[in-house]
Amino acid sequence: MKTEDNVLLTPTGHQVHLHARDGIRSVRIDRLVSENELTFAHYPSLSLATYDESGFMLWSEELHTYAQPENPQEASIGKTFAVWESLTIGIDSHGEAFDFLIRVYYTINPD
Repeated sequence: MKTEDNVLLTPTGHQVHLHARDGIRSVRIDRLVSENELTFAHYPSLSLATYDESGFMLWSEELHTYAQPENPQEASIGKTFAVWESLTIGIDSHGEAFDFLIRVYYTINPD
């Protein structure tokens, strides 16, 4: 069943884990929104990454490349990933200290 959901990621809670045992077959990352009034250009080294159950990185991109010119606090992603056992979606700061509040909007089983 298709379900839209979201989660707030912070420096201390920077990942969300989704599991196939919960009936999740795939996940589409729809968009991200910076909730502390800073644009994604303010965070040039922040990346969104996805990992499979073994910790293998499936995809990673810097967030500022997906920012919308008309709304620089929002990044449209639109990427879909299969979930075999589990999928982790996380923010990577590459060792930099950022005080971010980023809400990730995603769709479970979009197909």
